[in-house]
Amino acid sequence: MNYKFEQRVDTLADNAVSQMSDAPFFEVQGIHFSHWDFNHTDGWLGDAWLAKDDVEANSLDEAHTSFMSRLIQAVSRIAFVSQCYTEFVLQPYLVTREDLQLAYFRYTQVTDGVSLMFMDEELEALKLLLEDKTVPEEFFYYWNDAVNSIGYPAKLLLMFSALEALAKTTTGKKDFARLESILGRDLKENLFGRMGDSSGGLRHRLVHGEYFQDPDQGTNYLEEIHGKVMAYFNHEVLKKDLLKLGVVSPQRHILGNRRGLELYVKPRVGNSLNLKSVLADFDKNGIDNLKNYESVFDEGSYSHF
Repeated sequence: MNYKFEQRVDTLADNAVSQMSDAPFFEVQGIHFSHWDFNHTDGWLGDAWLAKDDVEANSLDEAHTSFMSRLIQAVSRIAFVSQCYTEFVLQPYLVTREDLQLAYFRYTQVTDGVSLMFMDEELEALKLLLEDKTVPEEFFYYWNDAVNSIGYPAKLLLMFSALEALAKTTTGKKDFARLESILGRDLKENLFGRMGDSSGGLRHRLVHGEYFQDPDQGTNYLEEIHGKVMAYFNHEVLKKDLLKLGVVSPQRHILGNRRGLELYVKPRVGNSLNLKSVLADFDKNGIDNLKNYESVFDEGSYSHF
């Protein structure tokens, strides 16, 4: 079966390859990259590209794996050579099959960050931490950088540095016993390995050129570390339960907030199935008031997509 993928890629790079064409484009990894919206009068409109590909596969899952594996290889290198922001993981995409008037659509929408309350307990904790002389200043600098960063790997690496600043001996080495008292044995070994053998820990692997592996999947280490550190400070530093535990989505950020859903859609009469048109209908009218497309919830209609 032939599956057609259309994926939005957010980037500050203006796609100017083959400028004499009606829509500048190039192809790598079998994927066609063009600017999201371009004309010769107004130039490059918007900060996005459109990535398109046709994939022969036996199922949607098989086609999705093929497309995404090649897309991430291309996009990571595009970010490197363009030297600017390039991201597709949080962006919408559309998949169609040439023999069906039906599409699989992942819709995402930018939202505002949801704030947290700074109240009397937080003020008391702040004053105690300003008086405290046991926690190195470097811990707070690294932790602040982690909170203000976007992206899971970047946050983790900064949190690892914050933990190392917190658990450093007078000789400058990592105090594995201190790390274990903060994180617990299992999490400490997953992240930092064991004394004398740190090679298996996620921190060591990320710092030394090994990206995430299969055993790292399925666990949100950011939230686990965050919760452990808050509990440690309550118990060992503040000596009071001033820092709230169990905060939903800790380290909230002003930027990078999205909400979304995945569903099947079909066009109303006179409309074609393409990402830009479907996305425009969702953005303008919302899922409950679509004008040109309709959501499909009948399992029989898409069970063999």
